[in-house]
Amino acid sequence: MWSEARIRKLLRPLTILIVLAYFLFFTWRSVFLYFDSDDMLNLYFAWTKPWGQILRAQAEFWSGFYRPMGALFYRGVFALAGFDPMPFRVVCLLLGIANIALCGWFVRMVSTSERVTALAILIFAFHPRLLEVWYRTAVIYDLLCFTFLYLAACLYISGRQGAWFIAIFACYIGALNTKEMAVSLPVILLAWEVLYNRPLRKRLWVIACMAAMNLPYIYGKTHGAGLLVGNPDYTPKYTWAQFAGAWKVYLQFVFLRDDIRPGVAIAILAVLLAAALAARSRRLIVAWVIIFFGTLPVCFIAYRGGYAVYISWTGWALYAAVVLTAGQDLLLRDRVEYRTALACLCFVIAGWRLGKISLHEERVDARHWLYDPPRMIHAMVTQMKALQPAFPLHAKILFVEDAFPTSEWTPYFIMKLAWNDESLVVDRLKMMAMKPVDWSHYSYVFTFEGGTYRQLKP
Repeated sequence: MWSEARIRKLLRPLTILIVLAYFLFFTWRSVFLYFDSDDMLNLYFAWTKPWGQILRAQAEFWSGFYRPMGALFYRGVFALAGFDPMPFRVVCLLLGIANIALCGWFVRMVSTSERVTALAILIFAFHPRLLEVWYRTAVIYDLLCFTFLYLAACLYISGRQGAWFIAIFACYIGALNTKEMAVSLPVILLAWEVLYNRPLRKRLWVIACMAAMNLPYIYGKTHGAGLLVGNPDYTPKYTWAQFAGAWKVYLQFVFLRDDIRPGVAIAILAVLLAAALAARSRRLIVAWVIIFFGTLPVCFIAYRGGYAVYISWTGWALYAAVVLTAGQDLLLRDRVEYRTALACLCFVIAGWRLGKISLHEERVDARHWLYDPPRMIHAMVTQMKALQPAFPLHAKILFVEDAFPTSEWTPYFIMKLAWNDESLVVDRLKMMAMKPVDWSHYSYVFTFEGGTYRQLKP
């Protein structure tokens, strides 16, 4: 008869394989998705910046440079692979897998429970309302921020000393350089210290340094000439209505609902905290801190998609896993010999239920907002490449009509990036205040009719 230790030794790799298969079942198709409009902006921004400026911005995390780690990703992959979306998508998918492992490492140290960890990584692996995290290259900022933030947290909690502090700070700077959500890390680590270490350890200076680093970082992001400064989508509104309204939106994402009111959203947060305090569960309190403070940075700006809760999604996974495991322990308080069997059953049922919900969401939502922009960009690239495989340097190009809205710069970015030529002069008639009286100044003229691009000149 197999011993408990042998069974657990077998279950560990089996759990990893199941979670990986579950994740890839819902995400593998993302490697075939083309660039979207945000990718064109992000890639063009990175492509037009000198390498020295991008690399220097990694150290100058307080500068107004727009998310330099994301720029390094776009510029680096483009330099290696060119205007091909698949390498970008593969890197994103690999980061998604790495983040599942980081979630597991973090939860394992906080919970000290293999059962909690197994359920947490299963829950964390995929959520239908967070689909953009794994399907849109433009959400690389959230993926990378998660990677650096939780790597820093895991290195800190693991108690590593000496030179590892350099790695912790390097990871934190990487997180700050990727997305503004990273400012929540000192609060998360402080909560862990207060709850898990009495008396408090001398390593609090690390948290204090991180908090101090946030000050010039926040100042740099809110002043100067950065892309976020003055952008109405990133201008904070410190009002209760904005705060409660944001939580309403993000809890609707989490619970797959569309009818949660702002007051109910705040009540849910309060109940989760009260339950954690009443249970005197350090694990639940840490989970709540991640949920609340991991989302707080986006609670006073314009609402974002489900990807905005990706950093805090670990907290939700941890909270749910702890509650489910506590329920198992309560059910088998007098029959502990069946604990592993019940844990396996709960894991299978949770995976089946979550998978069923995700498949239902996939069936009822055609997600035109996700798939249509890449199709438009892919159509323009392939048709234009067929019409004109190459342009001479400094060629002047006019689009009498194209498939994109007047305010979009996407066609301009496409032409520059797809031909890898910054010297091209690209004009769109629909964006020009002063319309040209003729086409004599342009070497090439194109139009768009009935879903097809045509060349009018030469």
